[in-house]
Amino acid sequence: SLCGYQIRMESRTGEATRLLYCTTGVLLRKLQEDGLLSSISHVIVDEVHERSVQSDFLLVILREILHKRSDLHLILMSATVDSEKFSSYFSHCPILRISGRSYPVEIFHVEDIIEATGYVLEKDSEYCQKFLEEEEEVTVNVTGKGGSTTKHQEYVPIQSGSGIDLAPYYAKYSNRTQQTILYMNPYKINLELILELLAYLDRSPQFKNIEGAVLIFLPGLAHIQQLYDLISTDRRFNLHDRHRLIALHSVLSTQDQAAAFTIPPLGIRKIVLATNIAETGITIPDVVFVIDSGRTKENRYHESSQMSSLEETFVSKASALQRQGRAGRVRDGFCFRMYTRDRFESFMEYSVPEILRVPLEELCLHIMKCSLGSPEDFLSRALDPPQQQVIGNAMNLLRKIGACQLNEPKLTPLGQHLAALPVNVKIGKMLIFGAIFGCLDPVATLAAVMTEKSPFTTPIGRKDEADLAKSSLAMAVSDHITIYNAYLGWKRARQEGGYRAEIIYCRRNFLNRTSLLTLEDVKQELIRVVRAAGFTAPSAQCGWDGNGATQSLSLSEVALLKAVLTAGLYDNIGKILYTKSVDITEKLACTVETAQGKAQVHPSSVNRDLQTYGWLLYQEKVRYAKVYLRETTLISPFPILLFGGDIEVQHRERLLTVDGWIHFQAPVKIAVIFKQLRVLIESVLKKKLENPKMSLEDDKVLYIIKELIKTENGN
Repeated sequence: SLCGYQIRMESRTGEATRLLYCTTGVLLRKLQEDGLLSSISHVIVDEVHERSVQSDFLLVILREILHKRSDLHLILMSATVDSEKFSSYFSHCPILRISGRSYPVEIFHVEDIIEATGYVLEKDSEYCQKFLEEEEEVTVNVTGKGGSTTKHQEYVPIQSGSGIDLAPYYAKYSNRTQQTILYMNPYKINLELILELLAYLDRSPQFKNIEGAVLIFLPGLAHIQQLYDLISTDRRFNLHDRHRLIALHSVLSTQDQAAAFTIPPLGIRKIVLATNIAETGITIPDVVFVIDSGRTKENRYHESSQMSSLEETFVSKASALQRQGRAGRVRDGFCFRMYTRDRFESFMEYSVPEILRVPLEELCLHIMKCSLGSPEDFLSRALDPPQQQVIGNAMNLLRKIGACQLNEPKLTPLGQHLAALPVNVKIGKMLIFGAIFGCLDPVATLAAVMTEKSPFTTPIGRKDEADLAKSSLAMAVSDHITIYNAYLGWKRARQEGGYRAEIIYCRRNFLNRTSLLTLEDVKQELIRVVRAAGFTAPSAQCGWDGNGATQSLSLSEVALLKAVLTAGLYDNIGKILYTKSVDITEKLACTVETAQGKAQVHPSSVNRDLQTYGWLLYQEKVRYAKVYLRETTLISPFPILLFGGDIEVQHRERLLTVDGWIHFQAPVKIAVIFKQLRVLIESVLKKKLENPKMSLEDDKVLYIIKELIKTENGN
């Protein structure tokens, strides 16, 4: 037909197609094949206000093409955008404003919601702010009878409370509402109040007869799951006759999500729980009520730890307006904001462009893959250029892991493959090594944990029990392998005892079932991507590369897995500073010397009080009161010597030095052997990366390396 669509895994286009709907990623891949888009006359980029890395990257390229092709028409669209900024970026192109056809939306802030529902915030509620009583030191001079003065120091508690007075605007609200606003924690989404509001919509004369769906915006799957459970178990909601409850999230099953778009029979209220995907990505036609938690999850990159994390933050004003607009599609709508009017006024106008808050290794890979010159030059032409230091760090990492050439911005064969994987480059390298060494299943599981989060949970007030449960699953002095062990146990429970056994296993071991399900999905996707790149699993497997793998790992498998982890996560490594304790029962925290200084193993790690000589691999370094290492694994010297940084030999001292700071005492000939082995590994990898389909089953070098790794600890 004339109109087609193309997404990552699916294409519906034909000879007759003249209008193609596609994702940004699909268009970027078209650009890799045809740098000038010569077969395309018009490009329409919608929702440009979202400012993802991909869309900013695309705009730089499109701007360059416009200089070379005067016949190309580019249209940028958005309902909430800083149009002047975009116009000046594209040499002051014209701005067209088209008034929409949406209906008016009435807005209520949290103070209105509390006033209307009569919600009472209990003093011991989890949504109450805990104000610490601060003490003030007061010196009192007491004059005695004979005129002598003595000084007393008294500690007087400062008036408890948040110390902030509400703005005069709140005077019109009841005393109860004012108190609730003062004491309610604005950083915690009050699910209790959302329940009260939903019940209020059903009973209040103003709303109860209005037909239409409720759309609730939440930051992520955890909140969706929590609220889903609360509504399901609340007697006020009848999920058979009166309400229909649907959760929308990328990891949930498709048939449930299809229900979000169907209009229920008269008299049934549909309640949809969703993340910001429902802001612009999809449209639910019959929404009349929007409940906006005002929170979202954003990727944040921390230069110091050189690691990124998903952080929950307040939305921008632009996002709040997008969310509100979802209520005015079919008739006059209502938007309930779970934050105060003051809070809304303090939101940023637009969210920080993703290109300024995420690591840029993947972007640099794509720039080189598309032969767009040096990433430094290219990114200086972006709408919001990142700092040169951030780009420099990304390029240094790519050189260090062997993804790009040392003296020019060109990709190596490894870099070409990493550019095709949808994960951070260290994890990507680990996956490729996992495929080559025939242990893709456990490596993909660990990669999924690194891109998502650990399935272990610590409920409030039950830390000791949770630690004990984790210790009972602990294996191989490694958080990573402990998680894999927990995951295998979960799969066994599912296979042998079904849903009930699975729930019991998760409860007993303090595991989050949703996290495990997400993990399984992400893992399968990663395996699929690695296989799509041509890295098929060798036929004769050591029993762990099929879906059936649920057996515990042998010692030699553990050694191999640790080596592949080292190949990926290097240079996140530190030397354990062994402290001998006089008292055997005393537990000393494990301290580690890293290239950037000392750090302590995080209290949630199975290695928190490890005392031994050796090296720890860690997933990330975080700074709280101290610098902590999260998710650690004890490794031996061979993997460092095989897959670490540059080896130098100091003949007189009989020392091997890796990267200038990791020292091993060894005869010179050992150093020579490892240097030779490295050259051999490089040559095998180069051949395999240039031709992924090449079989390595009978490869001598690979066999020697595997044997060396497996026999190092005399197992």
